[in-house]
Amino acid sequence: MSSLLFLVGLAFVFAMFQGGFVSWFLFYSFLPFAIYSFILFCYPIHGFRVERVLSKNELRTGENVGVKIVISRKTSFPLFFLLVEEKLPKRLEQNMTEAQKKIIFPWFKREFTINYSLEKLPRGEHFFKGIRLKTGDFLGLFDKEAVFDLPGKLLVYPAYFELPYRQLDQLFDQGRAGTANRLQRENSIVSGVRDYQPGDQLSWINWKATAKKNDIMTKEFEEMKSRDIFLMLDESPTERFEAMVTYAASFVHSVSKKGIQIGFYRTGKGGDALPVRSGELQRQKLFYSLAKACTNASVPIERTIEKNASIIPSNAALVIITGGMTLQTVEWISLSKINQSITIFSINRDPSLSREEIVAREFAKAKGINVKYIEKELFEAGIPEVIAQ
Repeated sequence: MSSLLFLVGLAFVFAMFQGGFVSWFLFYSFLPFAIYSFILFCYPIHGFRVERVLSKNELRTGENVGVKIVISRKTSFPLFFLLVEEKLPKRLEQNMTEAQKKIIFPWFKREFTINYSLEKLPRGEHFFKGIRLKTGDFLGLFDKEAVFDLPGKLLVYPAYFELPYRQLDQLFDQGRAGTANRLQRENSIVSGVRDYQPGDQLSWINWKATAKKNDIMTKEFEEMKSRDIFLMLDESPTERFEAMVTYAASFVHSVSKKGIQIGFYRTGKGGDALPVRSGELQRQKLFYSLAKACTNASVPIERTIEKNASIIPSNAALVIITGGMTLQTVEWISLSKINQSITIFSINRDPSLSREEIVAREFAKAKGINVKYIEKELFEAGIPEVIAQ
């Protein structure tokens, strides 16, 4: 503003001392721009109303989302230009199809809209920060800006595919997981009643106990064999982590469709254990946890199992998804005080197994641990296969 006052004063002094039509013409020609700049300097740009609208807040990895920014104001004061900058999380900046900054020319408009899209979104929980508006005068003597804090969240669930039944049938056939038919519970012996849980069938409701307690109660069965799965995801740093999350999501999806109860635990920080449950609500909880998964584990998977053995249900099959299984990993897991059966899915980078992986698999087999090597490139292309050799 000081530079503007200086120019106005300089033009006036020049007209006074020089005199004549030309000097005063220059002064009066410059005066409207100066007055506009003075008004713009006092114009309340912070009083604008800014709103961000997402086409959807929850989606899957690789999908696109449209973003609309609506800016409105109370007066029609002419604005020569307006720079709009969206402050995106770093992981989303590379997914913008257009520039992160946009210049519009509102002039007398009281409301204007900006649209852009984010494509091929990465998995995760992404938080929007805010929007910055910037404008200035015709002469470029000063700028005026305002930052609007507009928190927002975009939740991107992991992608998944249908797992072939032959990848899971060994678990089912050997009693290491649930049966595909949840109705087998009704053939079991009723051992008591418990509170209703999402996923319970109507035929399980104990109407007498419900009437007495004035709350929905369901039958509790004495199961003939364990039908439950407890899934653990290894969050140790690895380049195959996204492939691991995709396979874990596919496993959860396929198992949930068969009505099997499943629990979940992530080995990294913030990975709270989800108790064994069934139903759509449990599936959503697991997918939400998988969306937030990241490689922040400070302790190897085998040490995590040793320290957190108490969170693993004794009647559930333990399924581990890891990105690199070594002989030491199998040794530590076999020494842990876990009585139930264990199945390890190792996401493999190469189509062939190394000598160490073959030795680890044979050692695991001798210890009663089932090991499956999954080729990363195959299931990423939508053709999931288990490596036999």
